[in-house]
Amino acid sequence: MILHFFQNRKKRNFIFIHINKTAGMSIEKALGLNEKQHFTAIEFRQKIGAKKWERVFKFSIVRNPWDKVVSQYFHRLKTNQIGLGDYRIDFKEWVKLTYGEQNPKYYDDPKYFMPQLNWLTDNNGKLMVDFIGRFENLENDFRFICSKLSVSTDLPLINKSEHKEFQFYYDDETREIVRRWFEKDIETFKYQAL
Repeated sequence: MILHFFQNRKKRNFIFIHINKTAGMSIEKALGLNEKQHFTAIEFRQKIGAKKWERVFKFSIVRNPWDKVVSQYFHRLKTNQIGLGDYRIDFKEWVKLTYGEQNPKYYDDPKYFMPQLNWLTDNNGKLMVDFIGRFENLENDFRFICSKLSVSTDLPLINKSEHKEFQFYYDDETREIVRRWFEKDIETFKYQAL
């Protein structure tokens, strides 16, 4: 299995924690990572060992949870995951079934629905990465990442889902479901629904 463990010309190592629907495929392409893999920080550390983990630059990107959920829904429609494209339900119903009820038909792979902090922290809730960029500040944060890695590259736009501004899709009930589900992310990263 190929890991997101990459050495550039100066032998500077890094690990990218690719949280789904946070521009991860674009970042992987820009940095020459060949396979899309979604490993948590804990999983990565287990795979490469604690010594190597401590030596590398570790980073990730997070996204406003309400925006991320909309993007995830439209991506699942487009790619027909679990038949959602063929047997479409509207966004509000999908949020209720997926995040509200954890209906196994829609909540089919819990890892891809978990709060973003769960990707980035150890079992005691301690952050394991050196830098957390924001999807909302992607260009600037990606430039910072490139400067840390001593690379110069452009960020392509890959795997973008097409939809309106995320606020358009919510009502009070679904907004609250997402708020409860991603409560720690919202508090930590100071995100807002509107």
